Amino acid sequence: MNLRILLSLLPVAVFFGLSRVAPPWVSISGGFAASTLVFATNRRDRLIGSLTAFGFVVVAISAAIGIIWSSEKAYLASGPIAEFLFVPLFGVSMIMRRPLVGGISQELFPKIAGRLAKDAPVFMWLSVAWAIFDFFLGLTRALMLSDLSVGEYIIWSRVVTWPFSAALLGATAYFIYREAKRLEADLDSPVVEPAPSSPALSRGVEAAP
Repeated sequence: MNLRILLSLLPVAVFFGLSRVAPPWVSISGGFAASTLVFATNRRDRLIGSLTAFGFVVVAISAAIGIIWSSEKAYLASGPIAEFLFVPLFGVSMIMRRPLVGGISQELFPKIAGRLAKDAPVFMWLSVAWAIFDFFLGLTRALMLSDLSVGEYIIWSRVVTWPFSAALLGATAYFIYREAKRLEADLDSPVVEPAPSSPALSRGVEAAP
C-alpha cells in the first residue's frame, strides 16, 4: 500500500490515543498536529496537495471550534463535513473533464494510471461512484457522531465504513489497472495494412462497362 495512504490514518490514531488519557484540548491538538504532518507530506503533489489543503482547512476550523467549546465531537465533525464537501468537488471535476479519481490515481500510481487519458471514461464513472459513496459515508458518520460517544464513534465508524471503503478502493484499482492493460494491449497489437492493389486489376476495373 502507498505510504501516504497509511500516513493518512495517523491523525485518527493520535487523537484516539490521547482522548483516552488527556483532556479534549490535548487530544484535539495532537490530532491536528498529526493532520499538519499529513498535509506537509502531501502538499508537493499538485492535485493531492490541493485536496489535502482543502481538508486541512476543514480540520483546522473544526479543531479551533473544538478547543474553544472543549468538544471533541466538534473536532470529529470535520470528517463528515469534508465528505459532504467532496461530493460537489467530484461533480465540478467531471464537468471540467478532469475527474478527481483520474488525477489522484495518476499522482499516486503514475506508471499504471498515467497510461490513461485524464478524462478516460473509467475515471469519469469511478468519480461518480466515489461521489455517491462520500455522500452516504458522510451521512452515516454524521448520524453515528450524534448518537455515539467519542470512543464508540471512532471505533464503530471505522468498523462499519472501512470494509466498504476498502472494497471501493480495490474496485477502483482493479478497473484502472484493467483499462490500462487493455490500452497497452491495443497499442501493442500489430497494425494490418491493406494489401497493395494490382495495377492490372485497377485497369481492368476501370475498363469494365
